[in-house]
Amino acid sequence: MKICIVVPFFTPFVRGNEYGLAQSLTKLGHEVTIITSTAKAPREEMVGGEKSNFYSHDFKVKYLPTPLKLGENPIVPSVFTHILKNDYDVLLLQEDYPVICHLAYFAARLKRTPTILSTERTYYPADVTKKISLKILDKTLNKILRNGVDAITAHCTAAKEFMIEELGVKREIKVIHVGVDTTLFRPMRGKGEHLKSSKMKVLTVARLHRYKGLSYLIRAMQLLQDKSEVKLYILGGGVEEDNLKNLVKKFGLGREVEFLKKPIPNYEMPFLYSECDVYVQPSTIEPYGIVVLEAMACEKPVIGTKVGGMLDTIKDGETGYLVEPRNANEIADRITILMGGDKKAEMGKKAREWVVDNFDWMAIGKRYEKIIEDLL
Repeated sequence: MKICIVVPFFTPFVRGNEYGLAQSLTKLGHEVTIITSTAKAPREEMVGGEKSNFYSHDFKVKYLPTPLKLGENPIVPSVFTHILKNDYDVLLLQEDYPVICHLAYFAARLKRTPTILSTERTYYPADVTKKISLKILDKTLNKILRNGVDAITAHCTAAKEFMIEELGVKREIKVIHVGVDTTLFRPMRGKGEHLKSSKMKVLTVARLHRYKGLSYLIRAMQLLQDKSEVKLYILGGGVEEDNLKNLVKKFGLGREVEFLKKPIPNYEMPFLYSECDVYVQPSTIEPYGIVVLEAMACEKPVIGTKVGGMLDTIKDGETGYLVEPRNANEIADRITILMGGDKKAEMGKKAREWVVDNFDWMAIGKRYEKIIEDLL
């Protein structure tokens, strides 16, 4: 089958959901093309990297001219004619609000090409302008798209509930999780280039924004009775960087908290995860949280909050712990529990088994393949 994935941004350096989906469907024998803009996504701008790097892929990528970018929404008029001129068997639209997906959808309708919508939204943004704009779209173009596509999938249970409760979607929504390449993300030994401390090493990888809840993780470090035996590493960049560094200084945690500044490409991340002892994702809101799966695939126990995709991906008490968002005390308590070697190792092994069995990209790709075959 000729499958087209439409997404507003794409870079192999980051390797997000659309990368794994395209790669798995290609390995299943399909001809896959990603249609996207020439603009950079916020996450790509944070970590750096180029669209072309030595990490190759087996699918096609078509970067279309992007004359305008409205916030995080690139305007790509040529996608309409591209879809009309090319004979794809099915279109996979990544989210309902990007203009590039609207245009691709209307072109597909003219050609009678089946369309599948995938969404990870679990909340409205806090920014008032963004929230109002999105709510207007949800009552107009987004609604037309949601009602008109041939199938809808949600990345997690929370995303499905958002569509039902907030957007009023009354049709069938299938939950198909974001996957992870468990052949790439696996326990790695011997490098030790990133986390050099001899202490228990706690890692978090995130954009440094308020909704990532990093201030609560830093407060948890301050609450630890044996904080001198633990070191927190934070990888990421963003608008909250100065505030977080000031908080570290205020609590006198200069030796216990280190900010990693050098961008690390996706293919190097397994080495980083493997060097830590525990991974923590303290988000106050979160669409999915793919880094949690990546860390678990590298045999690490994880501590995450009861939001978004983590409610599906973390088995509380088995592969890690789920805590209430904005609760530094709970985070500190779970870190303390994992300071013992046996518990940490046992959870890490269970975490990888759980991910391999349920979230490997090939298994996820087969689920999408089944939906496509049913449509055709």
